[in-house]
Amino acid sequence: MKTKLFLLILFSIGCFSVTKAQYVNETLISEIEADYIRVWSDSGPLLSSRITVRMDWGQGGRTPQIADERRRPISFNGMIDALNLLSKEGFELVEIVRDSKDENEIFYLKRKNNTYSENDYR
Repeated sequence: MKTKLFLLILFSIGCFSVTKAQYVNETLISEIEADYIRVWSDSGPLLSSRITVRMDWGQGGRTPQIADERRRPISFNGMIDALNLLSKEGFELVEIVRDSKDENEIFYLKRKNNTYSENDYR
């Protein structure tokens, strides 16, 4: 009985300690100062159906993956999972382009405009 209780407590702690911060190139996604980003997926860990996602917003250098606070790449269930994360961070999908060479899909997103003026409704 003590073993079951101990495992239940460990499982509960693990559920509540889920990381909330996602980084790209040492920058919090919520703090990226770009209006447009490009996103595409890489295959995930070996023998897994999960994917890792890369982002480019003109930062230069290598194009890093979305990572957790320990800078480990985050695996997603699919691109919709990643797009939902980016939507919560203030981006919206603009266009999906399929690269004819290797048939990868590239997703273009833009930052949502949350400020409205009276002129927007005229």
